[in-house]
Amino acid sequence: MMADIKKLEVPEPLSRLGEAFREAGHELYLVGGVVRRTLLRGADTYTATEAHSSRINLQDADAATDAHPARIKALLRPHAENLWTVGERFGTIAATKGEYEVQITTYRTDQYTRGSRHPEVRFGESLEEDLARRDFTINAVAAAAITGEIVDPFEGRKDLEVGVIRAVGDPLERMRDDPLRMLRAVRFEATLTRPERPFAMARDLEEAVKDNAGWLESISAERKRDEFEKILLSENVASGLRTLVRLGLMPYVVPEFMETVDVEQEAEFHHKDVFEHTLIVVSSVEADPILRKAAFFHDIGKPRTLVYEHRCTYCGAKSIRKRSEEGECEVCGGRTVPKKIHFYGHENVGAAIARRAMQRLAYPKDDIDAVAHLVTNHMRPYGYAASRDPWSDAAVRRFIRDAYLARGDRVLADVDMLLKLARADITGSAPRRRRIAEESWHSLRSRVDEIRAGDAVEKLESPLSGNDLMRQFDMGPGRWIKGLKDYLQNEVVEGHLGKDDKDKARELATAYAREHDILEE
Repeated sequence: MMADIKKLEVPEPLSRLGEAFREAGHELYLVGGVVRRTLLRGADTYTATEAHSSRINLQDADAATDAHPARIKALLRPHAENLWTVGERFGTIAATKGEYEVQITTYRTDQYTRGSRHPEVRFGESLEEDLARRDFTINAVAAAAITGEIVDPFEGRKDLEVGVIRAVGDPLERMRDDPLRMLRAVRFEATLTRPERPFAMARDLEEAVKDNAGWLESISAERKRDEFEKILLSENVASGLRTLVRLGLMPYVVPEFMETVDVEQEAEFHHKDVFEHTLIVVSSVEADPILRKAAFFHDIGKPRTLVYEHRCTYCGAKSIRKRSEEGECEVCGGRTVPKKIHFYGHENVGAAIARRAMQRLAYPKDDIDAVAHLVTNHMRPYGYAASRDPWSDAAVRRFIRDAYLARGDRVLADVDMLLKLARADITGSAPRRRRIAEESWHSLRSRVDEIRAGDAVEKLESPLSGNDLMRQFDMGPGRWIKGLKDYLQNEVVEGHLGKDDKDKARELATAYAREHDILEE
């Protein structure tokens, strides 16, 4: 039982800090995630012979103290290898101690002004005051840094034991204090849940979140992004995304995603609507930050590109319409009925949506470009399966080149990532189509590996540099160089020109320049 764990076994570097604070007349308690994670791990491995304790073996820890920031710095300096004061105005000093990174914060009793993102920070006098201001009972458990004895005034251990995320005190007040806590509640559900111990919000907390989701408008994009990212990377990402939609939080994170709910797809290819299909794909792809976001956005353009292919019941004429209702044939006046569903160009529309949404959430440019690139190209592997004739080696090289995106020496996306996304997409296909798609995927994977074994296709370049071309044609710098280099590079990719064959490259360059009147510019 979680409640039977009365103390934590504190590592020596942290207990020595506790002794230093005590000798100076101050308290030091471990708080937050380090205590929660240790209790959970201890409960999973607990036996009656373990002396009712659990050992902390994490390398990052939060702590709370009655000492004020200036005093914290003075006490830490003799013991810490490094010291950071970035959060000093909020009462937080960070330091490294041996293998541990510890953030020590003065007891606080924050006061929030309604509509404000930032609390008025007030230093408190006691640990109990400090724990009372925290969001959830599972985060309001402390352990003495010296003895490891647990302080649990809000029965957080009990809630950890039964898998309940409960607010400290009135849930409405806790969410109003800092509306980001609504996203944190979803995040804890997704990240803490295990098959043997699922977590869920208490009913009053869930109601407070659902009724006041709009408060998220006051939260900065960066803070929302960080919580959203943790949900995306969790083992229970589908459940987390479903909860964001169900509680009305998604419109304040990625509102466009709400459009995917209940959007039907062609039953021959997908047995779920766009929303449910996306949850399957996101869950199936590996927990890589770029791949999870690419999976999340890959079909987000479908609702805006949805059209119905109608067919006349009399003359058989086909037509494309935005609505599924029966219509009148423009050829013979007969009755038309919907036969198929199409999402023409949804990958390009989805990439544009992904860019805008990620920009709003203040993601780095490299991340935005990588995700948009994968979304744009995510249908390319299906071209291999749909092709009547097998792809040539040159076609496979083009596919590998087109999938590649780099900035400087950093690879942002490549064919391996695109194929991983495609493999996850197949998982969300209709069962009767899945086997065919899987066979095609394995065939394409083999072809890619075979081609790459001979050359690093992503890095194939023109045999001639810009300087080589300027010397050959006795011309200065200009846009003409890029056109020629792109042509020569394409000839290498197509297999018509050796990557080091400069003589043939000069011949091809001369012919291309004459054909396109480059020498006349």
